[in-house]
Amino acid sequence: MPELTRTSSTARVASLPSIGNWCAVSLLGHGRWSRVYRARPRDADADSPADYAVKLADPDDPQEIETARELLIREVLLGRAVSHSHLVCILSSHLNEAPYYLVMPYLDGVTVERLIEEAGGVSTPTALWIARQTAEALQALHRHGWLHSDIKPSNLLMSDEGHVTLLDLGLARPFGLSGQSRTGLLAGTLEYLPPEAFASVVDLGPAADMYALGVTLYRMLTGRLPFEVRRPSEWAEAHLHRIPPDPRKFNPRLPQRVVQLTAAMLDKQPHRRPPIDDLIGELTRLEIETFHQRFAA
Repeated sequence: MPELTRTSSTARVASLPSIGNWCAVSLLGHGRWSRVYRARPRDADADSPADYAVKLADPDDPQEIETARELLIREVLLGRAVSHSHLVCILSSHLNEAPYYLVMPYLDGVTVERLIEEAGGVSTPTALWIARQTAEALQALHRHGWLHSDIKPSNLLMSDEGHVTLLDLGLARPFGLSGQSRTGLLAGTLEYLPPEAFASVVDLGPAADMYALGVTLYRMLTGRLPFEVRRPSEWAEAHLHRIPPDPRKFNPRLPQRVVQLTAAMLDKQPHRRPPIDDLIGELTRLEIETFHQRFAA
């Protein structure tokens, strides 16, 4: 699944649209299915704050507008059913006729993807901090019987204060579905998919999100993915059969327990990955143990 490419919150485009009752003031990001704009109500003063984000169904292929709409519908239904401080909040939507869109609060911050790209990785205590907050958002989804299905750094937004929000619920799915979407395509992002997602007869459970979070944690700690591949077709073989290099090869100062936890999250067998409650407990303990390092020079 192509990533939503986030731009600077102040990035302008040549022609910004009016979207229903909303006036776009800047483009925040775009992907295969949608564009996200920072916006204010159309009847607001031009100098009033633009405190909202409008996600507009705007697929690269106009023939796929109905698929783009269905993704928004799923995001709205789940966003309203599951409320959590680390989950994106859906305020309103317009999905019965074009233009199809949903409205969220505007959240200031940067994606974890950008943090990794700019610094070559994330410090160990900060990575644990981000992973624990993400796991708490997943815990809320899992308690309602849903997978997020697309955990990755570009879907994690971190505020200046360190608060993490899990974005993009469009690919979320109930427990018990296979890794194939209804179109027969893999649902998710190849680099972060669990091994079981490549077997169409295997039903996916909470451990699928644990694997994707494990890949995300590995990347935060090392600045790289667990596997290097040359072609997209090689990702299935890598996730199914290859063992990631010890992350201490790229970050020698990693504590042993952090290495062990990351390896457990990346286990090939879903039943051997830590349950979400246990994962949160261990991340919390490691976060406390490394807290003093977070603000070290």
